[in-house]
Amino acid sequence: MAKQRSPNCPHIGFTQAAEKGRTVYQKEHGHPAAKSVIATDLGYSTLNGSSLTMIGALRQYGILEGSGEAMRVSEDAIAYFELDDGEEKRAAAQRMAFRPALFAEMQQQFGNVIPSDGNLRHWLVKRGFLPNTAGEIIRVYRENIGLFFGGESAYSEGAQKPEERHIPMQAAAQIAPTRTPDPGGIGPAVQTFSFPLSPEGRAELSLRGRIGPDDLELLRQHIELTIRALSRQAAPEVKPE
Repeated sequence: MAKQRSPNCPHIGFTQAAEKGRTVYQKEHGHPAAKSVIATDLGYSTLNGSSLTMIGALRQYGILEGSGEAMRVSEDAIAYFELDDGEEKRAAAQRMAFRPALFAEMQQQFGNVIPSDGNLRHWLVKRGFLPNTAGEIIRVYRENIGLFFGGESAYSEGAQKPEERHIPMQAAAQIAPTRTPDPGGIGPAVQTFSFPLSPEGRAELSLRGRIGPDDLELLRQHIELTIRALSRQAAPEVKPE
């Protein structure tokens, strides 16, 4: 029986990979560093399966380049971290998001408006990928496509309404709160939630003190009102012909 092969592609979306790469850039800038140092920058204590998998994902995206004792943040990643929002920054992000060989092949095969999950899974299984692994690849690929080409590019099984669609698994992982002590040292800890919105934007929500169900309902209403107000201020997007 032919041995099933593992896909040579990252199992995290570009948004999460870029945030991981940013932590390395904040510490090392453009200087080369040993792989073990990169692992420490990413929050790992040693080079192990988890840290090597993460480093491998960042290399496949082209966020990191080099190997061994001389790994560094790539020029595309530095452009993405340093440039103001605009076409050049977006182009650098898009190059990285579809740099993994399998993602580049999928984009060439299907374009920016991709077919159903069943169609994609069949395409991947024919190339030797296990069905469960194919599902992970599809999830990550849809997340990356959605960042750059919008909702029309992401096929929705069952034609779900936007408010009914679930948050992608990797995006949800970034919503876990970061707890920090009160700056004054006497108040309750602050929980900060971070929400990636696009390659150029993100939102943060900070909660302080004890929060109950009634507080959360009031918070939801405040957020909905704020979104409505921001929507009125936002300039309409001009789509290229």
